[in-house]
Amino acid sequence: MTFEPLLIEIGHEELPASFVPLSGQGLLEGLKKVFADRSIASEGGRWYATPRRTAVLFDRVASHADVREKKVMGPPKHVAYDKEGRPTRALLGFVQKLGISVEKVREEETPKGVYVYAMTQEGGESLTEVLQHHLKEILQAIPFPKVMRWEGDLRFPRPIRWLVVLYGSEVLPVTLNGLQADRVTFGNRMTHPEPISLAQATDYLDRLREADVWADPEERKARVWDELIRAVEPVQGRPLEDPDLLEEVTNLVEAPTAVLGSFEPEFLKLPAPVVVTAMKQHQRYFAVFDSQGRLLPNFVAVINNPKADLDKVRQGLEEVLQARLEDAAFYFQVDTQRKLVERVEDLKGITWFPKLGTVYDKVMRVRTLVRTLVQALDPTGQQWDLGVLDRAALLYKTDLTTEMIRDGKEFTKLEGTIGKHYALHDGEPPKVADMIEQSHLPRFAGDRLPELPEAALLGIADRVDTLVALFHVGYEVKGTQDPMGLRRTAYALIDLILKFEFSLDLAELFRWANFSEEAQQKALSFTLTRFEHYLEERQGIRYDIVDAVIGSGLRDLVILKRRAEVLHRMMEESPEDFERLVIGQKRLANILTGTEISGPPDPTLFEKDEERALYARIEEIREPYYQALQAHRYPEALQLLIETRELIDRFFDHVFVMVDDPHIRENRLRLLAATRALYLAYADFSRIVIPSER
Repeated sequence: MTFEPLLIEIGHEELPASFVPLSGQGLLEGLKKVFADRSIASEGGRWYATPRRTAVLFDRVASHADVREKKVMGPPKHVAYDKEGRPTRALLGFVQKLGISVEKVREEETPKGVYVYAMTQEGGESLTEVLQHHLKEILQAIPFPKVMRWEGDLRFPRPIRWLVVLYGSEVLPVTLNGLQADRVTFGNRMTHPEPISLAQATDYLDRLREADVWADPEERKARVWDELIRAVEPVQGRPLEDPDLLEEVTNLVEAPTAVLGSFEPEFLKLPAPVVVTAMKQHQRYFAVFDSQGRLLPNFVAVINNPKADLDKVRQGLEEVLQARLEDAAFYFQVDTQRKLVERVEDLKGITWFPKLGTVYDKVMRVRTLVRTLVQALDPTGQQWDLGVLDRAALLYKTDLTTEMIRDGKEFTKLEGTIGKHYALHDGEPPKVADMIEQSHLPRFAGDRLPELPEAALLGIADRVDTLVALFHVGYEVKGTQDPMGLRRTAYALIDLILKFEFSLDLAELFRWANFSEEAQQKALSFTLTRFEHYLEERQGIRYDIVDAVIGSGLRDLVILKRRAEVLHRMMEESPEDFERLVIGQKRLANILTGTEISGPPDPTLFEKDEERALYARIEEIREPYYQALQAHRYPEALQLLIETRELIDRFFDHVFVMVDDPHIRENRLRLLAATRALYLAYADFSRIVIPSER
């Protein structure tokens, strides 16, 4: 067996930018899994990808799979041999199937009797055999959003044009869809279209760089940014720092070359986000800013040809952008002839969702809900500028009626931002304008959150109305199907509540939306499920701990989060106390399961000292315990519960609950229910999984 570097490159027509990393990661992960499954040793796998190629390079790969011994059970002894001890057809068929002689068979005593067995060897396939058998299925398992079916039933996003499979310096005789592997790759289509013969697998990156291809995506991204910085030096600017755009451009080119262009300064009178979006949305240009953060009349584009005539390229790029900016200027001129407040009535002409009326109807519901939220958070109303809140709530959807936003133009994603700039143009108070924009935040996971609490309140009202209203008309989220983005809506609601620590009962919040009780319950359950995922994914809190605090019945997300954090910290820092706490409550929960107990225990019916001691303890800690909960002193509250554990254990060790006397039996159950009620006020600890239960 030998070990050599392994290079596999799939050459194909240009993939969409978002497919490029999927392709590289998928090929690498698929190969690693196959190598592990087939016992082929490998080290140091890395993926490389551009729009035109997908490659993987391993530092060392074994030439053959490991050989493994395997025990194969055969028929029972009495079936394998006849009365004279001669092999039967069953045994002969068994050894023939394995390709061994009868003499290789052994016997083994099993719980079902004596069986025959044989030791065989499996594995040992060559690397070539494994690749030949699995390469196609690896490519077809990559989770591309869309694929096409090509000759030979291959499913891949684009036609495959060449295949390189180099093991050290040797070409492995692998075929893919009728394409024979070779050592020949190709450079940049514009500057080096001629074939490149690779002598060694390890020559790959260097030979491609010589041919204007930077196959390593991280190296290529760094080169894109360096090119952008270089290009803006003549205007002493700074390119837009946009990670998503940088990633996309990186996956659109093989040889990044930046071109600085300009546009008429007159367009700077447009809102800056409009100009930036006109550059970015379709053209993938980077806007340029000065040292004060002001937009300059320049842009930087990245092309794939370092030997191009940059003056001609620049001219073409500028002409395309000019047309986009002229469109935007026209929309702006038309839109600003009317004020936003004059557009409120226009919202009656935009259907929000079937059976739920218009956007105007939604705005009116949200305005009412905002007032209810203010009353719940501050009955005096002194902390909030109600006039500003109501004005922003009236106007926050009006930019949907503008030329800039409607009809799915490239500026549609600026909903809210356009509203802000038009509000400022109309002379609305700056705070109203900021609230209009910030009420739409966050737009997606990881997006920035509002800075103004009033904007967050408006955003909460909007999300609550969306959730309950859609569930009211029977909208369902099924698997990945969620066209109205209810998951995103629920996560945004959670983000807003937690950032500003609004003390709001989620059940009440959905009730205030004023739709059916069934819709309220669906919205509550849906959001609490998202809340579990939220704390698990973002805070690293175990799902069962979150489930336990939700089991307390509280629906204040801020309190639930704090309680979960304290429990999680106890689990990590004081695992013994954590387990004592959980096990003590589980004993109570188990015996009370299925029982319906009401009312307090009667101390005069106690017969055992252990009953009296437990009752005295829960009465003693009741007031300080609830005071600690009320004051959010959660470690103190948990410590009081932990100190009851010994008395709970003594009770179960010395008191038989299910006695014949119904009065004594029910009184003991009432005592346990009263004890468990203390625990449940914090969390339903029975939902927590401890190590001994896993």
